[in-house]
Amino acid sequence: MSLEDPYFVVRNEVKGALGEAQQSYRRWQELYANKTAQGGQEYEWLKNKLLLALKSIDWDLEDLTETIGVVESNPAKFRLTEQEINERKNFIYISKDAVTKIKEHINSAEVRTQEETAVRSKLIGSTSKQGKTNGKYAKLDSELEAGNSAFIADQQQQQQMEVAAQDEQLEMVGQSMKVLKNMGQEMNSELQVQNQMLDEFVGEVDQSQSRLNWTLLRLEKVMRLTTDRRQMCIIFALLLMIVVIILLFAFTL
Repeated sequence: MSLEDPYFVVRNEVKGALGEAQQSYRRWQELYANKTAQGGQEYEWLKNKLLLALKSIDWDLEDLTETIGVVESNPAKFRLTEQEINERKNFIYISKDAVTKIKEHINSAEVRTQEETAVRSKLIGSTSKQGKTNGKYAKLDSELEAGNSAFIADQQQQQQMEVAAQDEQLEMVGQSMKVLKNMGQEMNSELQVQNQMLDEFVGEVDQSQSRLNWTLLRLEKVMRLTTDRRQMCIIFALLLMIVVIILLFAFTL
């Protein structure tokens, strides 16, 4: 198993993000248990931050799931045992289960009802107390309460629209990331094909280089043989000339 396996990089990022999300979730539970903190600035900020973090973790887990599918389709290429693949699947299952439980709790009908009740109580609490102590203004108080209820409903509707707009933007970002991921996978496939072609070309060049070296060696041997023959002929001719000169010199005496 290679230490450069991208699975481990993404897995560590998921672990870190999930740990931070669980810590934020515990803080959110503390605020949720406090009736006066529900609907407050910290409560809403923490809730939105937690939901965005969970969505990001979902995307990373989807990527990990796809990588496991690729590995299972060609296990010999990636050299992973069945036990290692099952360990990866188990990590994804546990992480998805933790994310799902947090999301289900935060988005449950019970939580939403208590949040609406807490906000409504904050806005109309003082008016209700005044209505109880002074019956003279009971009608005015009821009108104020009705107005406050309408205002609360309008604010809740605006918040829901903002949340829906954020979800839509996140979905658009997710789609863009998927497009970029597909482009990256296509580029990776193309690079793998080109690398294979390059390896084949390098192999052919090596073979041609070997053949050329062998041919040059043979040519060098032939040249040596030719040179040796010429030298022998020259030596033989010189010896013959020396013999002739000696004979002529002997006859002249």
